[in-house]
Amino acid sequence: MKLGFCEKCGKPTDACYEIRNNKVYLVKFCKDCGRTSSLVTKDARKWRWKREIACYSEPSGPACSLDCGSCDHQLHTRPSTVSIDVTNLCNQRCPICLAYVEAMGFAYHPPVEYFEKIFKHFQKQDPKPNMCFFGGEPTVHENFLEIVKLARSYGFQAQLFTNGIKLADRRYCEELCALGVQINFSFDGTKPEVYKTLRGDNSLAVKKKAFQNVIECGVNKLVVISTVAEGVNDTNMREMLEFIHEHKDHVSVWGFVPLTPCWESSDVRLEPTTTECVEKIFEQMIPEIEFVSTGMMKFKVLSKFFGKQTLGGSHPNCESATLMVSDGLKYVPISSYLTVPLSQLLSELREMDETFVAELAELGKSGFTRAIFEAKTLLKTVAILYRSLRFRKVFGEKYVRNGLMALGDLVRGVKIDRILSERTCFKKVLTMITIPYEDQGGLEDARLKDCPAVFAYEDIETGKIKTTAFCSWQTVKDDVCRKIQAHYGAQENDQKRLVASVRR
Repeated sequence: MKLGFCEKCGKPTDACYEIRNNKVYLVKFCKDCGRTSSLVTKDARKWRWKREIACYSEPSGPACSLDCGSCDHQLHTRPSTVSIDVTNLCNQRCPICLAYVEAMGFAYHPPVEYFEKIFKHFQKQDPKPNMCFFGGEPTVHENFLEIVKLARSYGFQAQLFTNGIKLADRRYCEELCALGVQINFSFDGTKPEVYKTLRGDNSLAVKKKAFQNVIECGVNKLVVISTVAEGVNDTNMREMLEFIHEHKDHVSVWGFVPLTPCWESSDVRLEPTTTECVEKIFEQMIPEIEFVSTGMMKFKVLSKFFGKQTLGGSHPNCESATLMVSDGLKYVPISSYLTVPLSQLLSELREMDETFVAELAELGKSGFTRAIFEAKTLLKTVAILYRSLRFRKVFGEKYVRNGLMALGDLVRGVKIDRILSERTCFKKVLTMITIPYEDQGGLEDARLKDCPAVFAYEDIETGKIKTTAFCSWQTVKDDVCRKIQAHYGAQENDQKRLVASVRR
């Protein structure tokens, strides 16, 4: 038996998966509210395949208590990504959203000192996690630029998740981009009607202006985030892919948020969209494309070659991703350059990585044995890549020379992404990733336990910085933010009264 959140009262309760007509549901059995269920996916076959290819075994009992209000996630899983809600103020009123003032019932806008407490808490973690800013709309916080500067001063990589509207202000955009922040830009489609349905406005024109501003201001990394809703913008994804290819020199990642039913308004009548729905849209559009769980892209020993991935969670039914390569005219799937499916290549590398982890644990401190181990890891990695790559297609006309130079780069410790850029045809690579968050009904203990992405906040009662798994933030957010605002709002009022009394 698993644990999930009751659809009615929101409390942790017994749960299990049920498959009906190739759809997967998480069914909850609450002693107070009875039986409820949530759609997890519309493609049970793909959902199960992800588990099989990752050799995943369901835990025999609950992996955690799901008592996210009292738990501190960082105590058992060190975060690679720390997210912070900056404010619930927003310059849009999206009908599909509940993360703004009117929906939450109070305004949330903590002062700069609140964020500094969080930065100080994580400053000694090695490696430092990325700091991601969410809202509401973070840019409407009056001190947002100061918050980003502060994060950067503590040595953090900073990421902003924004609707982009404020960035249509050229001066503001220049100030923000100069801080070296990664911008995750919400861009749902190339047609006005998409925004009318999902955002309740006609913001396409201002978004295009803001998007162009970001590019002209030379931001170091630009990520496009699209909320995908079946029947709304699924047929617009081909034009979106072409639009992103036009900006291939600037956009490195395209993320998809499947639309889950988190709205309250009865006026919103949209179909729930799942991760596998998004994958199917592109599989029908590009038959050779293959999405795999992001956990399959994470390595321990082999990270010295491939780099440390901060993408997504580790559970096979969490985020999924794939790679697209520009041939100069369009994006083509990474599978076009492989002799085996992407999932098979990653499975072989993961299996080898796990073997190396076990061997490394038994190695002595002798420099000679370590040198032998390093040589073996290199040779075996190269052997797998050699038989899995379409060598001439990857390395071009001078494939022998380029291949040997790439091997030399590997020996010297050069990371794969740089080798691909300098020695192969992979000059412009686009990572496509599904990001299934805000899906409280489908959350369960095993998905959350080992998630390396967290939301961080100050526990007002203890003054300590606590964390919760990224997706479970929705289960505690309103209560936590209300307490934070009450605490800092009271401090602000006290300061105003003090200033007023001094002036008198």
